[in-house]
Amino acid sequence: MNWVELSIVVNHEAQDSSTNILEDFGSNGVVIEDSDDLKGNLKDKFGEIYELNPKDYPEQGVRIKAYFNELEYSDELKDNIINTLKTIDTLNEHVFSFSEQSLQEQDWENEWKNYFHPFRASKRFTIVPSWEAYDRENNDELCIELDPGMAFGTGDHPTTSMCLKAIETYVKPEHSVIDVGTGSGILSIACSLLDVKRIKAIDLDELAIKVAKENFEKNDCADTIETTTGNLLQDETGQYDVVIANILAHIIEEMIDDAYNTLNEDGLFITSGIIEEKSNEIIEHMKRTGFNIISINHDNGWVCIVGEKVSN
Repeated sequence: MNWVELSIVVNHEAQDSSTNILEDFGSNGVVIEDSDDLKGNLKDKFGEIYELNPKDYPEQGVRIKAYFNELEYSDELKDNIINTLKTIDTLNEHVFSFSEQSLQEQDWENEWKNYFHPFRASKRFTIVPSWEAYDRENNDELCIELDPGMAFGTGDHPTTSMCLKAIETYVKPEHSVIDVGTGSGILSIACSLLDVKRIKAIDLDELAIKVAKENFEKNDCADTIETTTGNLLQDETGQYDVVIANILAHIIEEMIDDAYNTLNEDGLFITSGIIEEKSNEIIEHMKRTGFNIISINHDNGWVCIVGEKVSN
């Protein structure tokens, strides 16, 4: 099976909206090429030093490459995507452009790997692709070996980084943790590296569970993490010290009450995937439910909230 790569260039202000539209139309993953990456000092004290080729980046704005199953892609779908993109209020039409090309199956399987290298995601956690060798800088550094597959992020999104920082700060070895919407399993692996003994990872998507289990095996923690499909916390009967959810704001809002009921006394709800515009709504809902908000962090338009269960 072949794939179609639809490549669009937009101004920075339209990046998030454009990405969401491409995903809504069924994209099976995106690659971001940001012209700002060519600016400034490219040396990274936490990871490798990269020589970026300006030819691989747009002259201005952001290039977003979206991938579609060739059997499902059509001129009508392309026209609908382009017309919808043009309705974005913040879109600069002088920057906007698009092109398309066909990719062989093997090209698609490996294309995204060219953009995934070891990087420090937080103070202690480093994300390492499973196909690359990496030497730890010191004994305090914790490496998460990851093969996210084509359908999951590589851990470099701000929401993942903020969740990892919150896990570093609040999660203790004696805690019990449930990771809701585990995806590639990265947050569960982080908890395991902190010596948490009781971890449960759930996701509605069976593919996510398959990928997560494979990543748990790579990190030698499959035996310590219970993995199962589940619809948020609706059917959860266990009690935990920490609930982690890096999903989307409207889904988080649906599970706030269940998160409170799932937590032990003084338990913690670590949640991200929340855009700035939705954060106050989530915070107020958490407060009404009985959470004491102990941490709010912001990164590039995204928010991570940590709430502590307060007994009624």
